[in-house]
Amino acid sequence: MATLQTVTETASEFGKQTRESFEELGRSAGRKLDEARDETGAALHSAASSVRSTGRESSAAIDNCSTHTADRLDATGSYIENHDLGDAVTGLQRFARRHLTGSLVAAGTIGVLAGAFLSRATHTCGRSAENAQR
Repeated sequence: MATLQTVTETASEFGKQTRESFEELGRSAGRKLDEARDETGAALHSAASSVRSTGRESSAAIDNCSTHTADRLDATGSYIENHDLGDAVTGLQRFARRHLTGSLVAAGTIGVLAGAFLSRATHTCGRSAENAQR
């Protein structure tokens, strides 16, 4: 019975550590996504402006097409700027609740791949340091 309790406590601690690691990873990824979202939105607005100015120099048919394209680029840029990581996380949580088994399999796969990547990166960095000392 003590072994089952020990296993339960160990699993609980592992779960807590994993959750904390994922929360930190999520915060870091969120910051990067927010930066990328802002840059992408600005680039789309810039592209829309460029398409508009080029379209005005062309014939009326091209102008209509370019205006429509520019409007779509603006709408996409605004959408990206107005929807933050919190919206994506909420949607992901809803999806995970509806598809629990698939979500657990995906999380496990991501964990294995991340572990393999980190192991390989650590091994490669150690080898590079050895070569630099020679």
